[in-house]
Amino acid sequence: MKHIIKKIAATGVAALLVAGTVTAVSAARVESNRVIAKTSANTMELYSIEGKRLLFTFGSVSGESADGTSKFYVSVDNEFENLYTEDTADNETYTITGSTQLNNVDITKHVQIIPNSVNGNLDTVEFSTVFTNNTEEAHTVACRIFLDTMVEDNDYAPFRVTGVGSIENRTQFEGNDIPESFQAFNSLSNPSMIGTGSFAKGAGKPDIVQFTSYGANSGTLIPECDPSRTTGDSAVNAIWTNRTLAPGESFVCTAYYGIGLIDIQESNELILGATRNTSSFTVNEDGTGYNPIKLTGYVSNNGTGTLNSVAMTLNVPDGVSCGEATVSYPELNVRAEKQHTWTLEAAPSAVEKTVTVTLEAESAETGKVEPMSYTFTIPAIEGVEPEPTTEPATTVPETTVEETTVAETTVAPTTVPATTSATKDEATKSEATKSEAANGAVQTGQAIPAAMILVVLLAAVGVLYFMRRKEN
Repeated sequence: MKHIIKKIAATGVAALLVAGTVTAVSAARVESNRVIAKTSANTMELYSIEGKRLLFTFGSVSGESADGTSKFYVSVDNEFENLYTEDTADNETYTITGSTQLNNVDITKHVQIIPNSVNGNLDTVEFSTVFTNNTEEAHTVACRIFLDTMVEDNDYAPFRVTGVGSIENRTQFEGNDIPESFQAFNSLSNPSMIGTGSFAKGAGKPDIVQFTSYGANSGTLIPECDPSRTTGDSAVNAIWTNRTLAPGESFVCTAYYGIGLIDIQESNELILGATRNTSSFTVNEDGTGYNPIKLTGYVSNNGTGTLNSVAMTLNVPDGVSCGEATVSYPELNVRAEKQHTWTLEAAPSAVEKTVTVTLEAESAETGKVEPMSYTFTIPAIEGVEPEPTTEPATTVPETTVEETTVAETTVAPTTVPATTSATKDEATKSEATKSEAANGAVQTGQAIPAAMILVVLLAAVGVLYFMRRKEN
């Protein structure tokens, strides 16, 4: 019944917005190995390759004609309407495009499946509207991207917003308070499907973001967002308010949504979960440092009694900061959930490196849950001096030791041959001495042996003479 009422409401709004201006349009479809994105006329659909919905759609998702409720809304010179285009699909680039004009300003719809920022899977969709002023006069442009979120079969999936927490009532954020990302999933203990979204940064960042209800959607740029009412049939509005577009200028409005990731670690009653918005630090626009990274931890009581002294702790290495490392909760009731977002900041590095952070959780009743570890890449920044507390202490001494070792090794072979050479010289000199003695060139020490020979000869002569006289 709820879907039937939603169908009637959607049809009625569409009829009012396009009365008298209906044009022929065609459906377009692109598919990766993870998700399928479809558009038709003025609507968009998104679901997993297995057929699990991420955006609301009527009927079976296996059908080829798009029949969703998510839309682009555009305004030119305060003329506001639902964007209608005849779309074409490029399956090689996973891109759907369509274009039209409003008050002579060119408008292009762009829906593309792109890799997510955590593991590179092709399961995130970039929804963009591009305004281009090809006229000779300035125009005022504005945009609203309406995402009618649905997680699998749960059209009432509540939001968990990075840096804020769980949102159940309609909430509007503006300017610098706009969160970087959000998630929607049924259960922290058994999340069979997670939707995650984010918004463009810098100059293309939206001016307003609403976490609201499908029923609050209206034919205006900024729908009412009553904080006293629940989100119910949950939806998201990303809104870019009026701005002047000079001749020749373009302006892009972008939001992202797709399959989310969450890691779960269970230990009896206490459940620890975590999500992160990227796996690598990126250099900021000034080139002097890095954009911060958001890591959100969740704890949930899946037991039958209250858990006491619950805490989450994020351990970071040198060169990375996260603010207060430990957050504590005196009590965590049954089926209750708490979350905390850490902002990771890295010191500029002269070399690319990988760092690891560890998330822990514990309670008085369960003790510590098995921790979860995440690695992040820190790219090198050209011109940054080596860190005095780390690189000189590790790299430089090692280099010095290696050089000293090499020097000693070089000297040692030189010493050994020198010793061997001296021994050979002495042997050569000894042989020369023996040769010279044999030739009579050297007479030193020859007198005693000659006298002894003479004595022996005289004695022999004497003996012979004595014997001959005796015979006579």
